[in-house]
Amino acid sequence: MIQILKLITGEELIGDLTEKDSQFIVKEPCAIQVMVSRADNTPTMSLVPYAFYADEHAITIDKAHVIWNAKPMDELYNQYNRVFGSGIQLAGV
Repeated sequence: MIQILKLITGEELIGDLTEKDSQFIVKEPCAIQVMVSRADNTPTMSLVPYAFYADEHAITIDKAHVIWNAKPMDELYNQYNRVFGSGIQLAGV
């Protein structure tokens, strides 16, 4: 399932998350970056591939390195799925 992870390093990742023992396995991980738009000073968000050089584009993270995880809001879920996931989007968004 697509989830957001907040790491103890401060990084926020989104990806297809599964749990195995004391670890999270994240397929197609992306870093969530929030920046301020130069045009109107509003916050904008971008998704940047994370560890794209990893075999099978999957990483394993020890649960001790995760502060929290959560389901992304529909707009973020759709943005991620359009580019990095299955392409399936939630209706009405």
